[in-house]
Amino acid sequence: MDKIILNRIELLGKIGVLEEEKRRAQRYLVSIVIRADIKVAGRTDRLGETIDYGHVFEMAKSLMDVSDCELIECYAECLAGQILTTFPKAKSVTVEVLKPDAPIEGSFESVGIEITRTQGD
Repeated sequence: MDKIILNRIELLGKIGVLEEEKRRAQRYLVSIVIRADIKVAGRTDRLGETIDYGHVFEMAKSLMDVSDCELIECYAECLAGQILTTFPKAKSVTVEVLKPDAPIEGSFESVGIEITRTQGD
């Protein structure tokens, strides 16, 4: 299966359980892998035969802008559902959400989650 990949989109949002996280925007790194048959797009060079990654980027950004989720799991689930609903050509989608500035004492690059959903889930 072919893949459309958006790697580490940097977004600002207020996802979190703590009041501090809800008040001040934090950085999130979102990666999306959509599995779909895109060979017709490769052969015809027509955007309508693939999944427009620009549209997917805007979906991820718009959802982050309005998200009232407390958990990054909730954001990822909502985004995966939107992608699968909007693009029936997508067979599955994997969404990774990393939180590099999580309010945790200690040294780390990021914390995060990754989910995979398929059409019909």
